[in-house]
Amino acid sequence: MMMSRSALAIAPDLVVPAKSGSGPAPIEEALQQALTQSVEAKVETRLSTLLEGIGDAFYSLSQDWCFTYINKAAETYFGLPREEMLGRNIWEIFPGSEGTGLRRQYEEVFASGRSASFEAEAVGVAGRFLELHVFPYNEGLGISFRDWTERRRAEEELRESEARLSSLADNVPGCMVYQLSDTCEYQDRKLIYLSKTCEQLTGVPAEDVQASPALLYNLVLPQYRERMLAEEYACYRERKAFTFEFEIVHAKTGEVRWHRVTITPRQMPNGYYVWDGLQLDITDHKRAEEHLRLLINELNHRVKNTLATVQSLAAQSFHRPSFRHKEELTAARSAFEARLFALARGHDVLTRENWESANLTDLIAQACAPYRGDPEEAKRIETDGPELRIAPPMALSLSMALHELSTNALKYGALSVPAGQVLISWKTMTCSTGQRLILRWEERGGPPVAAPTRKGFGSRLIQDGLARELSGVVQIVYEPSGVVCTIDVPLP
Repeated sequence: MMMSRSALAIAPDLVVPAKSGSGPAPIEEALQQALTQSVEAKVETRLSTLLEGIGDAFYSLSQDWCFTYINKAAETYFGLPREEMLGRNIWEIFPGSEGTGLRRQYEEVFASGRSASFEAEAVGVAGRFLELHVFPYNEGLGISFRDWTERRRAEEELRESEARLSSLADNVPGCMVYQLSDTCEYQDRKLIYLSKTCEQLTGVPAEDVQASPALLYNLVLPQYRERMLAEEYACYRERKAFTFEFEIVHAKTGEVRWHRVTITPRQMPNGYYVWDGLQLDITDHKRAEEHLRLLINELNHRVKNTLATVQSLAAQSFHRPSFRHKEELTAARSAFEARLFALARGHDVLTRENWESANLTDLIAQACAPYRGDPEEAKRIETDGPELRIAPPMALSLSMALHELSTNALKYGALSVPAGQVLISWKTMTCSTGQRLILRWEERGGPPVAAPTRKGFGSRLIQDGLARELSGVVQIVYEPSGVVCTIDVPLP
């Protein structure tokens, strides 16, 4: 073997020419060995630095199972100084490994010469679990490992938590829980999870639905399918929650049931989306709603009957000789009946809204309906104001006030002549005490008006009764061009 120029430069005076037919000179062999040892030392140093720097613990074993190398992480894990373990047999240091799966894995890798990765309970450190990679190394074994006890416990807790949630979802009556994957194409979504209550709710086993979700869609009554798909797709595209109520046929009983489905998108830490779904049987709720609707209609019918009874009593009460003229009695009875009808119209508006509140626009339209006449005359009463909901007491009081104003306009004011008009406008204002409603009745184009010499029933009802009941202020001004009434009341 020829030495390099660098080697000659290191020791030029030690070079001795080799004799013909003889092997390398002794000095050349010494240099070769020194160089080899130097390279090996450098490699060992770099390898040791690498093994000390990695996060995993590492050690190596010889053919007779003795420690030949232990890095700092392994030393820390074992809790023994490296000097006490190097050169000693691993099975003697840890006698508890006899007959364990860990030892069998080591022996199998040593015998087969094939690497293996596995998980096992630690030997010598009770209650800890390791992830190990064992491989042939320097005619013995190399072992790298890491402790995954905390992760294992977290995974076990997660599995237990998922089991509890699944158990809860599988046993909640009238409710089905599911989860959908998120894909680029809406139709490619898959069911990730479906609770066992699916069969109870729909008559189809959860396993069958996961294999073919169309089984549930086909049970939905045809009149809901297209709209349900359209709304669900829109929510999927915009990534927003979706709620829909529909009727569905139970696959086993054939009974038509009402269901409500709610699907909500949820973004995972990795940015991926899943869709959490909840499907409820709301048949009993729908039946209760229908029953309540029937009760309200019955109540409405009874209220009307009561008003009819009051009307009858009023007619009987007015039928007495205290009125000097029959015309006076007839006029009084007509006015009383008209007021009862006005009250009934206010009841109708509130009944449609379950007596929770009333739309002011609807209330005004209903109150003025008897005075609008044909379509051409209907234009004589104009309205202008924002959408506003008012409480039932205010609705009834305003309904009666509008009736009195309309009646007066029909007899003496703008509605008594063809050219007359009425403008009803309203707005809301904010003051220190809260929101207020300002409603204005303005007549124009009618005959000249003048203030009456005394207050009639209508004026007293509006100025005194309404103001008192609603804690507001009512002002009636008799302008030459027509009556102007301003109602200023607080909104709740």
